[in-house]
Amino acid sequence: MTETEVNIHVLDAAYKPFPTFEEWASRTSVDTVRWDRYYSRLQGDSERSPEVLSRARQIAKRAAALDTGAIEGLYDVDRGFTYTVAFETSAWEAALAGKGEHVRSLFEAQLHAYDYVLDLATKAEPISEAAIRALHEEVARAQETYRVITPVGPQEQVLPKGQYKTLPNHVRTRKGSDHSYAPVDVTPAEMARLVREMRSDAFLSAHPALQAAYAHYGLVVIHPFADGNGRVARALASAFTYRSISMPIVILSEHKNAYLDALESADSGAYQAFVDFILARSLDTIKLVDESVRSAIAPSVEESLASINSLYITKGGYTHDQVDEAGKLLLNALMAAVQQAFNIAAPKVNRNFSIQASGYGVPTPTYRPPMTGMGLLQVVLISQPPAQAQVARQYFLWLPRDAAGDDDILLMLGNTTDQFSARMDEVLPSMSGVLQIRINMFGERVVRETLAELRDQAQKALGSRR
Repeated sequence: MTETEVNIHVLDAAYKPFPTFEEWASRTSVDTVRWDRYYSRLQGDSERSPEVLSRARQIAKRAAALDTGAIEGLYDVDRGFTYTVAFETSAWEAALAGKGEHVRSLFEAQLHAYDYVLDLATKAEPISEAAIRALHEEVARAQETYRVITPVGPQEQVLPKGQYKTLPNHVRTRKGSDHSYAPVDVTPAEMARLVREMRSDAFLSAHPALQAAYAHYGLVVIHPFADGNGRVARALASAFTYRSISMPIVILSEHKNAYLDALESADSGAYQAFVDFILARSLDTIKLVDESVRSAIAPSVEESLASINSLYITKGGYTHDQVDEAGKLLLNALMAAVQQAFNIAAPKVNRNFSIQASGYGVPTPTYRPPMTGMGLLQVVLISQPPAQAQVARQYFLWLPRDAAGDDDILLMLGNTTDQFSARMDEVLPSMSGVLQIRINMFGERVVRETLAELRDQAQKALGSRR
């Protein structure tokens, strides 16, 4: 017997079978409070858009499928690459092609494996050995060979797909020690035992995180296939979260060290560490899907900016500055008309015609004051002593909030209903002839009415009537 054969017998003898599910469950627990809280929130968000939820779950599946190969060292990924491919951004195909055609083939095979698991979960049938072997075929679809360490060095051998191993596959761990998996002759019986455990009433009624952790751990302990066991185990674990919450467990390559640490703890009998790891990654996935949904149903930056920008353009195509400019032109023209109408000698009457800034509100929702505040036309006439009196009129400029060409600019006299109106298209792009005539008539009317009111007040002040 060669030294290699002796070593294999020693490693075969060191195989430590996986526990029964009853033992697993008795020594572990799941934080169901957090699970329920996270998933309840996702359900509340997702009810608004089932299509968006489906897209978010697709993102999670792509992330899980991509990084499962990276965990095994089949290719390298980083956060940016995973994000690009999972979210199918505009550059994802180019980014994937940059890794080489073999990476795309592996990724697509792993996607098919997760689709197979989803289909398996949807059927709600108990997991079978045939299903696990078929899952291995899906995972290994793009992999023709695997590396084997022999007495003469590493060799590439053809990978049997969907078949249990025919050669020992014990490994040297990252810490330099040998780790034993199920011996070749024991593997079929151990796989049959694992399937029986996964069909037990206790397992079927357990929390999905506990189911996923146990199924994953049991398969990894056996290591039933020549290669691809980790990828199969992660996909198999996702069957139980798919069945419960319709999403896989996303384990990223950056979790690799924590992942292996948790598995090593389970090997020493501390099963809780691995349950906690699977639960944490499941909760990560729920939160990832939830944030994807919430982000997707939020209006896009472009839409919001376009909507905000549209607020600065009225329905008539005017900017609010143009509306203000139209009001300013009208106000100046009206004051000029008042000044022109009072362009006569009046030594006993002082006059003050001005445009002023004044903070005022507009009671009609469809109108607003000018943005500049210069919106008050004031007409003041004062008679001299002894018949001293004063009459003041204030005309407030009202501008249409969402101006079209046929909307009116208004000049309102105080709190009265007396007004002067001009359509936007009478003022812009240039003052119309008819409007200019009406402005002149307005000026004359204001002067006449104000002077008549001053006359009455002056007579009262003098105490006589003439």
